[in-house]
Amino acid sequence: MRKTSSGPRGSSKNDNSTTKPTTPKPKRSPQLENHSSLSGSTSSNTLSPKKPSSRTSRSPSPSSTTPRSVRPAASSSVRDAIAQAKLRKANNKAVQQEEQSDGGSRSLNVIIKQAKSSGRLNISHRSLKEIPEEVWKMYEVDTKNITIDFTGGSSDVWYEQIDLIRLVAADNVIEKIDKRIIEFSALAFIDLHNNQLSTLPDEFGQLQNLGILNLSNNKFSKLPNCLTYLQSLVELQIASNNLSDVLDSAFGNLSKLEILDISQNKITGLPIEISNLKNLRKLNLSKNQLKEIPGLALSGMTYLEELEVSENQLEIVFKDLDGQTVILPSLTRLNARQNKIKALDESQDASIFHPTIKLPKLKELLVSLNRIESFGPLLHTTPNLEILDMGDNKFTEIPEGLIALKNIKRLDLSNNALKYLPAELGLLNLDVLAWEGNPLKNAPKGPKSTAALLKTLKDRLTTVDLNNMEGPTIPESGQHPGRVGSRRSPSDSGLKTSGALGTITQQGVASKSLDLSKKNLSDITQEDLEELTFKPTTVLLSFNTFQTIPLGFKMYLNTITTFHLDHNKFTSFPSFDDPSIVFPNLNTLDLSANQLNSLPGESDHTAFPNLQILNVNNNRIAELPAKLPFPKLITFLATSNSLTSITTSTFENMEVVDVSNNNIGHLPPTLGNIRSIKTLLVEGNSFRVPRYTIVQQGTAAIMEYLRGRIPK
Repeated sequence: MRKTSSGPRGSSKNDNSTTKPTTPKPKRSPQLENHSSLSGSTSSNTLSPKKPSSRTSRSPSPSSTTPRSVRPAASSSVRDAIAQAKLRKANNKAVQQEEQSDGGSRSLNVIIKQAKSSGRLNISHRSLKEIPEEVWKMYEVDTKNITIDFTGGSSDVWYEQIDLIRLVAADNVIEKIDKRIIEFSALAFIDLHNNQLSTLPDEFGQLQNLGILNLSNNKFSKLPNCLTYLQSLVELQIASNNLSDVLDSAFGNLSKLEILDISQNKITGLPIEISNLKNLRKLNLSKNQLKEIPGLALSGMTYLEELEVSENQLEIVFKDLDGQTVILPSLTRLNARQNKIKALDESQDASIFHPTIKLPKLKELLVSLNRIESFGPLLHTTPNLEILDMGDNKFTEIPEGLIALKNIKRLDLSNNALKYLPAELGLLNLDVLAWEGNPLKNAPKGPKSTAALLKTLKDRLTTVDLNNMEGPTIPESGQHPGRVGSRRSPSDSGLKTSGALGTITQQGVASKSLDLSKKNLSDITQEDLEELTFKPTTVLLSFNTFQTIPLGFKMYLNTITTFHLDHNKFTSFPSFDDPSIVFPNLNTLDLSANQLNSLPGESDHTAFPNLQILNVNNNRIAELPAKLPFPKLITFLATSNSLTSITTSTFENMEVVDVSNNNIGHLPPTLGNIRSIKTLLVEGNSFRVPRYTIVQQGTAAIMEYLRGRIPK
């Protein structure tokens, strides 16, 4: 009976009780070539018994005339030892000749002998066309040739043998596996990669201990049916075979798989049965001919950590979602490089509040060499993203949500159609930023390191405080679109419940700050606001779908000093039909990232007569009025709009002006006469004067240059 415990065993010494001369035991090696070389190096330094000894005799010569004392003759035991040594050397040479003539079968026998004591057999790289007969018979016992060794010197006794648990027969030319494979029922690991296999015997499916199987680089055209009976199989590698068309639905029966590699085949589609592989951690589908991936089939793979779909023909990554959301809660790596992807999914209605794909633990997103123009709201669902490779696509602007990624370390924006690098990129803690190959209007001159580029971008920032900006979050599943607040327990530590407005932190109450951002709101009723236990001074409505300021806020006309309305759906500057609605103490208004086309003029009525800071960055404003209706305005931010010209009178009495990243073709020289301007940012426009070297020197240099161009 064989031992079933696994673990390597060292070789024992040869039995010294025998009188028959034996050859020295060769060193352990899994390869025939290694053993032959070792044997050869041993014999090269030995003496053949047929050759005369080169050693001269030390006995006195009979013809010597000098008298000497005669030494006694060597003892018989010494002569026997010398004779045995010569015989062993002769046997060594005979063994070498025998191994060369029989193809190394003796070396194979040594490996098999070692495998019986270790449970591991490696017969790779031997040009084998089939598993050798010696392997199939390695545990057979010849009852007529049983010897009992009481000295403990033999390592090849039947009661010391261990069941084979690991078989490596890779890199041969094996065409079939014998049905006797079932005799190795303890096998837990089999590596048959790089052979000529196209089928497996049914008995293969009875290896119930088999956990890891490598069949890569063979000739399988479909999944062998026997594999579906392997109840312990957790890893299957069947890359580089002849699998084609839609993947065999039988793969869905391998329900315990954790790692599946079917890359480098000719698969054109995936069956819905793949959704049964709910334990998958790694799925490699790269280098096939896939045109789509059934999104809902992957949605049940809650343990999936790595998804490789590069080098296919994908146009959409997740298809046929039917309005549902794919959530892959464990995915850390998505590689979809070198496809034909235009969009990650086909939904037209996806938004930050209703995303169709959620990847909360994603760390690597690799989508270079595609045709992508937008990620939609995807980046809002990837707060842990560290590596984003979106090079060689068709992006015309920085993806939504990118600036809010606090953990990102590597960002590749190269070879797209970006016109501007937003200054907010300077706030990211990047190790690598690649931007080359874009038609940037504000491109840095000359080579710049990542650190230098980030500093340049950060220096462009003005009074807008983005350091504490947080990425938008997705509303909880119980929260309905358009309704105020999310329901938390009133007992939550540090929280104060305020009816329909949801929970407001104690800090918010103390600072009189009402934060209703990222709640998918389009309106707030006066009844909702009446439930507040304080009068707000700061109102944050960012990342919602407002088109106007809710009328309910008129009850706080005299207390509100700051409105954050960025990332909403405003198409026109906020106004009210009732002219009596005026916010006399409002000094800061943020309308960035909306859809504004114009701003009010001096003659237009405004509800914010004492406004001091106005942020309209990232809108669609094509022209500024000669005078804004805000006489106390000192900070005006209008970067990344569509301005083609500006008028000096617009900026009178202002201190900070940012009109960078527009299409302004001319700076009026009289702008230099506005002595109140302390910061003027004009990079990324189409004007040729002042030259870039002057613009880079800062506000003082620009203003001096403009004054110098005023006609005298």
